[in-house]
Amino acid sequence: MAPILELKGITKSFPGVLANDHIDLTLEKGEIHALLGENGAGKTTLMNILYGLYTPDEGRIFIHGREVHIHSPNDAIAHGIGMVHQHFMLVPVMTVAENVMLGVESLLWPYSWKGFFRFLAVAGGALSLLLVLSLLLAGNAGAAGEMLVSLLSTFVGALAGPAAAGALSSGLTSALGNASAASLYGWLALLTLALVLAIVLLLSALFGLFSFLTWALRKGRGYFLLADIGIRSVFLALLSVNWPAFRQAVFGTEEPPIATCVVAVLLIHLFGVALSYGLVDTFSSFLNRRQVEARIREISTQYNLQVDPTAYVKDLPVGVQQRVEIIKVLYRYADILILDEPTAVLTPQEVEELFRIMRSLVEQGKSIIFITHKLKEVLAVADRITVLRAGRVVGTTTPAQATEASLAAMMVGREVILTVAKEPARPGEPVLKIQDLHVLDDRGNMAVNGVSCEVYAGEILGVAGVQGNGQTELVEALTGLRPVEAGHVFILGEETTHATPRQIIELGVAHIPEDRQHDGLVLSFPVADNLVLCTYYRPPFARWLSLREDRISQVAAELVARFDVRTPSIFVPASNLSGGNQQKVIVARELSRPIRLLIAAQPTRGLDVGSIEYIHQQLVRKRDEGCAVFLVSTELDEILSLADRIAVMYKGRLMAILPAAEATKERLGLLMAGVRPEEKAVAAEPVAVAGRIG
Repeated sequence: MAPILELKGITKSFPGVLANDHIDLTLEKGEIHALLGENGAGKTTLMNILYGLYTPDEGRIFIHGREVHIHSPNDAIAHGIGMVHQHFMLVPVMTVAENVMLGVESLLWPYSWKGFFRFLAVAGGALSLLLVLSLLLAGNAGAAGEMLVSLLSTFVGALAGPAAAGALSSGLTSALGNASAASLYGWLALLTLALVLAIVLLLSALFGLFSFLTWALRKGRGYFLLADIGIRSVFLALLSVNWPAFRQAVFGTEEPPIATCVVAVLLIHLFGVALSYGLVDTFSSFLNRRQVEARIREISTQYNLQVDPTAYVKDLPVGVQQRVEIIKVLYRYADILILDEPTAVLTPQEVEELFRIMRSLVEQGKSIIFITHKLKEVLAVADRITVLRAGRVVGTTTPAQATEASLAAMMVGREVILTVAKEPARPGEPVLKIQDLHVLDDRGNMAVNGVSCEVYAGEILGVAGVQGNGQTELVEALTGLRPVEAGHVFILGEETTHATPRQIIELGVAHIPEDRQHDGLVLSFPVADNLVLCTYYRPPFARWLSLREDRISQVAAELVARFDVRTPSIFVPASNLSGGNQQKVIVARELSRPIRLLIAAQPTRGLDVGSIEYIHQQLVRKRDEGCAVFLVSTELDEILSLADRIAVMYKGRLMAILPAAEATKERLGLLMAGVRPEEKAVAAEPVAVAGRIG
């Protein structure tokens, strides 16, 4: 039987880089095929070709033995291919259901009366807009009719050509000319409704353009009321300028019946509602959320992906957001799933949950391409392993035939030392002092609750803990990225509790942030500029009010070579680099200047085994040079390998600070779960006593 997927001779080059060099790859049905390689090896490029984001220079793609041509993600989805990207493609302010249906929206109208009436409501708002504006501008019904005929003819001409527009214009003009005064307004209403139905999409886009600010305020803290009143006030003020003429033109008299006036005001109000809602709210009314939510719950049950379809993405943990990405793929009936570095931002517990989900998917007939550089994960979950190096396939093996050492050697082309060699620490004076620190998270909850500790020169203090227990907020507070609610921070004896990031940098502090794209790089800037973000305003990179581009380029080229940043040029935007190479740019910038304190949050996230080895060596070298290192990592092996002392965070508090020699995985695991060893012993004691009594 033919494989479900086969790639033959795939080749792709970019200026200065051969990303894929005649790659062959097969995927069997119900298989997890791991694609392993160092940063820049061509893994993501190959999958972007398969998903239609890139076009190959050479090569062929076969699905179920039949050659296919994939030119866009829509083509890939049509062939049953789905991709979960390394950096999630979700809209935080939208619900799970809205994210899942994005691009394949399920609409109410014309499939239900509810949707039809909602459509009529929006059309009514647009009708009032056209009718009122045309009469205001024209001043009388006859001129208004001519204006509407002209608008409708123009629109029809754009769709069907000048001949059709001319015929329509002649017919309507003749009908209006022959109409009596009593029936003229009926003609105007019919013309207006026809125009509304024809260009309702255009009008709705216009509503969104003019009411974006109003819509944004409406989502805020109640200011939408003022905005809505403002819209109506301005509209009615403009209307009142020609109010007698308006009443004469619309109603035929300057003193129309009260009921007629009420209807007119309701139409104006309906238009104001449509305007104030904007494009997003206008069309969200037509989305069939119940149907989509029911399908999401069905997928969640079938594949054991527990997700609330009504929850907002911004409120979900990272691991649950990944489930949403997988549901997006399954919602589109994908049989081939591409998971690009899916564990890069997950905690160990979330990784285990992801592996369980992957096994469940293949048991139900799905096939998975698993892109990673983490050797333990590959050996734990993959059925087959293909290793790429420098854009070429260097071998395919199985977990039963491979070891971590052999896979590492295949990835980088040399033997890799998987353990960190370091001498005992020689701590000096305290460099960082944290006293009773309290920090709020984005929701106003206490994320850091009374943390106190010290970091000494010449030591690495590792902070362990499950992601989401206050580590992110603690690092942001120490680096000036988040305000401190209470407590004090001292760096080299100087209080920096409320200092700015630049003031902290000037003290000799380096920061490797957790979120490289948000806090570590300016993605639109070239690699060279990102490498001097902390020092561009000082010599030798600046002279008076100008930058010395030659010196910046020289240093950037040296750092790219020294830290093995895979980039075709130092002048390409940082957004063009793979996630691992973006991380290398940050590490190169922060470790290449004189520093006294290094605050590193997930410093090896997204890096291959060779790069991890190099970064670990650099961290130990900085420690040995007398630098204080504050290391935050969710990788327990990394903490145990590097740290001289280990602090464990749980729910914003430090559970304990242990010498590395006394720390074990079991002991740290208990602390990470909020259980102190003495508490465990006390809890177990009554059971032992009861046993003796019995």
